[in-house]
Amino acid sequence: MLTTTRQAIGLFPGYACQPVTDGALIGASLLDGSPFRFTAVDCDQEILPSTGVAVLGTLGGGKSTNSKVLTLRDLARQGRRYAVLDAKGENGVGEWDSIASALGVKPVRFGEGVCMNPLDERIPPLHRVQLVAALAELGGQQPLSSGARMALDAAMDAPQSTTLSGLMNAVTSLSHDAIPGRFTDEQLLGFGQEVVKALSPFVQSATRGMLDGPTTLSLDERLTIFDFSRIDRTSIALPALMAVVGVFLESVWLAQGGAAYGMHSTLIVEEAWQILKHPATAALLQRMMKYSRREALSVISIAHSAKDATSEEAKDLLRLASTRIFHQMDPEDAELCRSMFGLPDWAVQQIPLLGRGQAIWQTGRHINLVQTLVTDFERKHCYTSKRRDAAQGLAAEDEVEQASGEWAWPMPPNVIDNRHDEALQAAREGRHSEASALAALGESQDIKAHGMGSDQVAQWRQTWTQLADLSKRPA
Repeated sequence: MLTTTRQAIGLFPGYACQPVTDGALIGASLLDGSPFRFTAVDCDQEILPSTGVAVLGTLGGGKSTNSKVLTLRDLARQGRRYAVLDAKGENGVGEWDSIASALGVKPVRFGEGVCMNPLDERIPPLHRVQLVAALAELGGQQPLSSGARMALDAAMDAPQSTTLSGLMNAVTSLSHDAIPGRFTDEQLLGFGQEVVKALSPFVQSATRGMLDGPTTLSLDERLTIFDFSRIDRTSIALPALMAVVGVFLESVWLAQGGAAYGMHSTLIVEEAWQILKHPATAALLQRMMKYSRREALSVISIAHSAKDATSEEAKDLLRLASTRIFHQMDPEDAELCRSMFGLPDWAVQQIPLLGRGQAIWQTGRHINLVQTLVTDFERKHCYTSKRRDAAQGLAAEDEVEQASGEWAWPMPPNVIDNRHDEALQAAREGRHSEASALAALGESQDIKAHGMGSDQVAQWRQTWTQLADLSKRPA
């Protein structure tokens, strides 16, 4: 008896998995051979309650590569835009630098004349006050006194309070009329000096030139990359910049697009657990995740291990993500994922054995095992950790060969091999590059599994002939 992939889900639970979205092509299921597509914002709420995505896995498992491939393919569609918080990198540039170069995008690199003004008029007044108060608490290493906070609130309304320097001048020039009947001029001066002392690091040292002045970027590109790789992680500069960037993303970036403009937005957070240590950024990501469906927004958080999610903010991020992608992890981490996310035995057993580019995808109630399909262009620009690869004695080509190797299990019985039909259907719809990629993947799998002279490989030769005819390019 033959059956469809949809019917096979009931016959072989944990093996066949129906696709949950018509999003960007990611690769092929290693369970039933079917193409696997995914874009969180394209998926119905009944299937994915939230559009949040958590990506977990050790170094070298393909976490960042997978996210870059998804970004490139999704950006090729209309109405898509991405922002990336890139806190990784080597040789003075972030991990997304090659992608930016390939797409003609200039990353936002603080320290290279880039300034983001916390008092930018595009930020709502209440958010401006909250942001400056958070910066003052960070710079002063303690909350402002109640009097200093009142002085700060009063100074925010002064005409010169359009930059941090202007605000610092305003807060030390308050008269007793600014807060009627409460304080003397001398007391107000003391409160103002407290505010100035707390904000001084962001004007004179830690982030000099980065936060004090007019904003120098527009945030209207389809891909915006914030490169923090040159910022000292041990200084207050990183949490300060993260806080300001977070408010800009929420108040300016989303306001310039989002659901109201028919745009689907995705925020990718590299080194998520490190970034979540900063309260302002953690609060921002929580708000974005909670209202992501309404804003047509997806937040993709990339981290090494679930056991590193020690803060409540990190745990919330995992709970709010309806999609979790598990790359290779050690058995202890895999067992933790079982208890946290209800993974079945077969998935837990396979996580430590996954190769480069392979991952367990938990999309709502569905679980699949997927091999990311990488083109030559993507291989060049998405495998960017050259130093790590050299240390491990690997080359990008070797990793692709390893990743495309035969999966240890046979295809579940009685499932129709629809790989040929999928490739031909893509060609009929004019998606010839995608059709070629699907055929190349299927042919490679059958060569490894059955040999060059097998009937399975011969069938691919017939498919290639049909693809050539449909593309009107016989070569």
